Formats: sequence, structure tokens, C-alpha cells
Amino acid sequence: MDYRKMIEDYANNGGSEEKMWVSVAITAEAMDYIKSTNPEKYDCLLRKLNEALYGKHYTEELAKHDVAAMHSTSADGVRHSGEHWTVEQIEAATKDKTFPKGTTKWDKYVAYNAFANDLGKKFTDEQILCAAWLFWFDDEDWNSDGKVWEYMKKS
Repeated sequence: MDYRKMIEDYANNGGSEEKMWVSVAITAEAMDYIKSTNPEKYDCLLRKLNEALYGKHYTEELAKHDVAAMHSTSADGVRHSGEHWTVEQIEAATKDKTFPKGTTKWDKYVAYNAFANDLGKKFTDEQILCAAWLFWFDDEDWNSDGKVWEYMKKS
């Protein structure tokens, strides 16, 4: 029996939305099992589902998850983890910048915090904000949507 074919046949034969939601709940139970037995596979599946639903862009939950996992050591040897800037701080700091169509505030949140974690040892906040915008959002030779997503997603 093939899951895809079962769902496709159901949808093509006028299946109800209510029953589709029941099938989603059953699939979610299977995902819970995968989460407990193979967290890396679960993470990969969630990212694929996120991309299928939202395109190559971050949502709040996934952005916060990825930023929470970031870590770095400052120039003075202090270990930092998680966000350097909140989403509101990034929005305020970049309000005069233009971004590619479809960029979400959560894409920016991940991108700017990633640069802060990577470059914070040697650069000021102002330099990081400038460099992050140039790299992630003003890259002339990146010709597709979702640069942050593509760079950050785990295969």
C-alpha cells in the first residue's frame, strides 16, 4: 500500500476536508514516533514540510529553533548562545533596507543572528548589520529565492 496514492485517490474522489485533517493527525502521531526514535530524520522531515508549505522561508518557530542552537565565543572569551538581536531589533535596524520579494522577518532574524554569531569576535554590530545585508539580501549573483533558507537548511 502506498500512502501517497491513498491520499491522492481520496482527494481526487471528492474526499472531505474533515477526514483529511484526521489523516494529518494520524501522520502527526507517526512524526512523534520518528521524533523520539530518530531526531535528525524528524528535523529533516519538518524542514521539507516547512518548505512545501511556506517556500524557502523561515517561520517563527523554526527560526527561533535555529537561532537558539547558534553559539559563539566573543573576543573576550565569553561563550554566547542563541540570539544576539531580537526580531524587533533587526526590523528596526534594517527598516531603511530593501529585501528580496518574499523575505520574511524570520529570514532576517536567522540571517542577522547567524552573522552576529560568526563575526561578533572581530566586528562591531554596525559592521555585522551591513555585512549581513550585503551577503544575504543584496547578492547580485544569487538568482533564486530563499538564500537564507538554502544556506541554513540541514540536508
